[in-house]
Amino acid sequence: MSPALGAVVEGVRLTPAMDDATVKGIREVLLERKVVWFRGQSLDAVSLTAVAGLFGTLTQAHPVEPSLEGYPEVLPLDSGEGARADVWHSDLTFQERPPLGAMLHALEVPPVGGDTIWSDMTGAYLSLSEILRSFIDGLTATHSPGKASAYFATRDVTGGEAAVRVAATSTRHPVVRIHPETGEPSLFVNPLFTRKIDGLRRHESDALLALLHEAATAPERLVRWKWEAGDVAFWDNRCTMHYALLDFGTDRRRMLRVALEGDRPIGVKASIS
Repeated sequence: MSPALGAVVEGVRLTPAMDDATVKGIREVLLERKVVWFRGQSLDAVSLTAVAGLFGTLTQAHPVEPSLEGYPEVLPLDSGEGARADVWHSDLTFQERPPLGAMLHALEVPPVGGDTIWSDMTGAYLSLSEILRSFIDGLTATHSPGKASAYFATRDVTGGEAAVRVAATSTRHPVVRIHPETGEPSLFVNPLFTRKIDGLRRHESDALLALLHEAATAPERLVRWKWEAGDVAFWDNRCTMHYALLDFGTDRRRMLRVALEGDRPIGVKASIS
């Protein structure tokens, strides 16, 4: 789909009955291309969770947003109910173990607009000068849901209890993480959840995060997907960011999402030692 990342997998029907060779092949393409798409799929909540379960252990749908009734691992994303993701982010990086990745299945899409863009965070890291890379290799950053707290509160069906609990959450992750399967380094900061680079003054942190964000969202490190009903996207949350365009007015965009349990991010210096 682009030199940086992304691939369309053709000739595969996503079903819980996929054989081991097919699952292995999809995983290999995901690790190489970071985000993959499948056209013309027809999945309900049961089959979507079963398919995703072939690639790992499913997480709860979301720490605040309501899951699909009867399916605690499935997050319904309906623009008619206010669902949106129009900020660059990697999913839930304020958690100690952010998701490995996610599958998103399009049920209904606008005739125009509503595309999703993914960014190659490995390529972003490699685009930096060697001196800058050596500096950020040893840094950590604090991640919190603060910037998203108002949005989370509007989606909280517990009367605010879950939103308040999550708002108090924060964790530190390496600014550069090593992929646990490929061994590749990638930036692991994002505008939505990364609050500050630890040890720097606020203005220093803001300036460095802005520089890293600029590198991550350079056009040559992006791929943009125009959705059709029936599409499934499967992305690696450990080395990508994504952004869902909110440009379709009153048209409807309705999707189902499931995520896979991840591991604690390990930085460059820790992986060497």
